[in-house]
Amino acid sequence: MDYEKKIKLIAKNNEDLEIFSQLCQDAILSKDELFYDEKAKIIFLTFSRYCWEKTELNNSKVNFRVISGLQIKNVQKVQYINFKDTSETNFLNLLAVSYENKKIRFHFSSLVEIILTVNDIFAILEDIDIPWPTKLNPIHNFD
Repeated sequence: MDYEKKIKLIAKNNEDLEIFSQLCQDAILSKDELFYDEKAKIIFLTFSRYCWEKTELNNSKVNFRVISGLQIKNVQKVQYINFKDTSETNFLNLLAVSYENKKIRFHFSSLVEIILTVNDIFAILEDIDIPWPTKLNPIHNFD
């Protein structure tokens, strides 16, 4: 069935990262599910990704989420903005991913950011499991 299809994509430029951003919007990331290997210059993240690409299958108001992994290579530096270990929740809601001036930025709700300084773009996004149905879908209030 189509809902069981998993994605595996590679990003090598800004346009590819824009696709990653669209696919990963509203992903839920635990602060415990990211790891930077400074020696290998690679960061790993796992998260619950909302399956925007499966909205055309939404005949019965059922949405899908999937556990996905993201690794980004060539990371020289990681900066955490408003990333407090003492926050009320251990979870972050990813809003967008952007790239400018050798920096990949992960923009989360509550003004949290992770900024990666990279030599060049090389990222892999892969679904780790098959998607599961959920009745919940992201709601954005812009008030």
